[in-house]
This record gives sequence, structure tokens and C-alpha cells, in this order.
Amino acid sequence: MELQVWQPVTCLVKGNIIGATFQYFDTADQGGLKIVLTDINGTIVEVIYDKHSPIVGDCVWTFRYANEIARSDLNKFIDRADHSKLTDPSAHHFYKAFQSDFISWYDHLSWLGSDEAPNVEHHIYMYNDGVFEVISDYEPRFIVKKQGDGS
Repeated sequence: MELQVWQPVTCLVKGNIIGATFQYFDTADQGGLKIVLTDINGTIVEVIYDKHSPIVGDCVWTFRYANEIARSDLNKFIDRADHSKLTDPSAHHFYKAFQSDFISWYDHLSWLGSDEAPNVEHHIYMYNDGVFEVISDYEPRFIVKKQGDGS
């Protein structure tokens, strides 16, 4: 596996994500996955997957969560990633995985796989206490808010 640094937003303080929620919703009128990350300054970023994939019919192919200790195996890949491409080195960042073990696992299910969607991506959102991982064939939307903003 190889990780590529991904910094779609630069408003979160690096290494200081103190709150996270993960919500999957599937209703008749809407569906999707939302990850909400809050940093030490009260900045909130919503990561929203709400487009229906024309390939699998859902908003994401699959997702998973593990605590940071269980995913300490990622450290060797993080060390090899080219962090010089960061727009803001003091801001938090995420990763995209190539030659992904997660996509490989998905490909072994008796369902559609990456052969049918060569643009499918493995997104990794690490924070202080855990790791959220998503397989999707599109990049999510990112909405930035401040705590108590109400917007």
C-alpha cells in the first residue's frame, strides 16, 4: 500500500482533532455518510458523501472505523508518504491509499469491484483517537464551520 497526502481543507489544527462523529444514513429521500471532525480551536469540518454512485447505487462503497492503536500499521506508510506536497504543513491532512488492502478486500466480495470502477478511491481520515476509512468512486464535499456557528 502507498499513501498520498490529501489536504482538501487547511482549517483544522494538525494533530489536534479532539472530536469526531461518523453517521451513515439511508432513507427514502436522502442517503449518505457524514464524518464530522472538531479541532482544539472549535473548528468543525463536515466530510459529506451524498452522491449516489452509478456503479454500486449507494453513496459509498463501504466504510470502516478502528481506533488509532489498531491501525498503528499505517505508520510505516505515513512515514513513506510525501508530506512536502502539503499546502499548509501546520494544518491537519488526510490520505488517499493506492494499492489499497481495503479495496483488495472489497474486490474479493461477490459483488462489483474496482475492475468495474477504476476511479474508486480509499480515503483515510485519521484523528487523535481513531481512523475512519471510506471507499468511494468520488471525492466528498467538505463544509467548514465554527462551533456554535449554527450554519
